[in-house]
Amino acid sequence: MIRKVFALLLVVIMILAFSSCATNEDLVDVSVVDDLEEQLDYEKTQVSSLNEEVETLNDSIETLEAEIEEKESTIVELEENIQVLSSSQNPNQLVSEAFSVMALLANQDATGLNDKVSPTEGVRFSPYQYVDENNHIVFNKNNEVPSMFTDTTNYLWGEYDGTGDDISYTFSDYYNEFIYDEDYLNPEILGINTVVSSGNMINNIEDVYPNAEYVEFYFDGFDPQFSGMDWRSLTLVFEEVNGTYYLIGIVHGSWTI
Repeated sequence: MIRKVFALLLVVIMILAFSSCATNEDLVDVSVVDDLEEQLDYEKTQVSSLNEEVETLNDSIETLEAEIEEKESTIVELEENIQVLSSSQNPNQLVSEAFSVMALLANQDATGLNDKVSPTEGVRFSPYQYVDENNHIVFNKNNEVPSMFTDTTNYLWGEYDGTGDDISYTFSDYYNEFIYDEDYLNPEILGINTVVSSGNMINNIEDVYPNAEYVEFYFDGFDPQFSGMDWRSLTLVFEEVNGTYYLIGIVHGSWTI
């Protein structure tokens, strides 16, 4: 009898032991599952974040592609508008030199511009397309040109169209109104040895500079309500000497009364 009771107790103890082990194993499995679920949630969050970044990059790529298409369209338009006359012996060199000078003007680089100015003629500044060769200001290479942006002298550049008032400015003020008053580095039309603009003022560039070549950087207007009467241009006039183009004139153009 005692042996039977002892055997029964042993069986009960073994059952309880196995039950305890099973419970612990269940607990371990639950813990592992929880960890895996947390890891899975984290990975899902990372994937979602990466998807958002991809969408943002795709939007940026689409924007850049649109900008590239716009720039390419502008380049094509400019190329179509470029006019080259046979009177220029080296049109590519002339255009390259003109853009080089325009970049120096845009950056107000007087030192660089000084290197481009004719050593014998200097450079004449004309506020309108009728060039007054006797009265319009001429800056000489190595003298006035290198210091022109810091020069505080008021010069008489000419007279305002319509009013006849004196155009009395320092070079910097004149520059803002009659030289780089628009983004001429990015013109709508480029005229090479041909006048693009039109108005009621006589354009005598070819008369004053009969042996020169010139490039006109032109905008046909900015506000539609003015029907093109707000056009602007800047013409750079060059003298070719032994294969080198030297700047001799900067002529501003606009609608006049």
